[in-house]
Amino acid sequence: MQGEGRLTGDWPLRCGLALLALLSVAPLLAWVYGLGEFSTWYWRVAAPALIVLVVAAVAIARNEAKAPLHRAIVAGAVGGFVGTIAYDLFRLPFLAGGLRLLAPIDSYGVLLLDAVGSSGRTGMAGWFFHFANGVCFGIAYAVIAAGRHWGWGIAWAMVLETATVATPFASLYGLTERPIIIGIAYLAHLPYGYAVGRFAQQPEATANMIRDFAPRFGTTILFTASALALLLWQRPWSTSAILATGEAVAPGPSAVIHGNGQMSPSWVRVPVGGCAAIRNDTDRPIDFAGTPVDPGTVGRVCFDHADVQRVKIGGRAWSGGFVIVDGEQDR
Repeated sequence: MQGEGRLTGDWPLRCGLALLALLSVAPLLAWVYGLGEFSTWYWRVAAPALIVLVVAAVAIARNEAKAPLHRAIVAGAVGGFVGTIAYDLFRLPFLAGGLRLLAPIDSYGVLLLDAVGSSGRTGMAGWFFHFANGVCFGIAYAVIAAGRHWGWGIAWAMVLETATVATPFASLYGLTERPIIIGIAYLAHLPYGYAVGRFAQQPEATANMIRDFAPRFGTTILFTASALALLLWQRPWSTSAILATGEAVAPGPSAVIHGNGQMSPSWVRVPVGGCAAIRNDTDRPIDFAGTPVDPGTVGRVCFDHADVQRVKIGGRAWSGGFVIVDGEQDR
């Protein structure tokens, strides 16, 4: 019922927890605003904030007087986690039409690890960053609005997406000219907001549900199992032969366009004014970001302004790959 579990008092602590949670997205915001490298902001700001948030949550869990706040943190974390899964599942059908809606997640990993191309390691890092943001946004909401009607969770989700559209993220990732993509993003935030709002509306019921699911260390078990599943999916300890072929084209950013038109690695990262070596293993000339590359040759493709480019080969939906032209990367 609405109002059950409504938090009162402790505003400095609650606002501090919300701020720590919101700092999870600081690397992305700092990068799109040109305030420094993504990796620098992550390791110096976001990662320490996450550690402090976890330590604070453990300390609060051990303080019986703070039990309502602890339940709100649990409800926000679970709601954010479930909501992020719902957000991604909503977008899956659109991938069949060739809309690469999940692709930015891979870019986060490339930026976080300061890599020149994507791999299982960057994929793991990107998905961790994606889910960490979803969980932290849920916690930030719950420590402020626990006990309120779930509709406020949807309002919070709309604020998050509007913030994305209003920042340079939209132009940097080429979304400003693609209203359909933006519309899908808003719709996908509805299930995210509902999950966050619903779990936070009755934090005690959420905490009991987790306790029934796993009597001891319920949320820890949930997140650990999810991390192991992600680890097995991305396999960051190995490099496939196809990926190794693309990485070996030349020192620095490089990739291969295979006979089916797909690029490996699927992401390369260059500084502004930098170049990538692209080898054409198809049987026809290709146009890679405005540079012609003949069959069986290696083309040097250079970029002169910061953005994230989707490079298609022959216009096919799943062909080609992506290039991050990083204005913050040291040459």
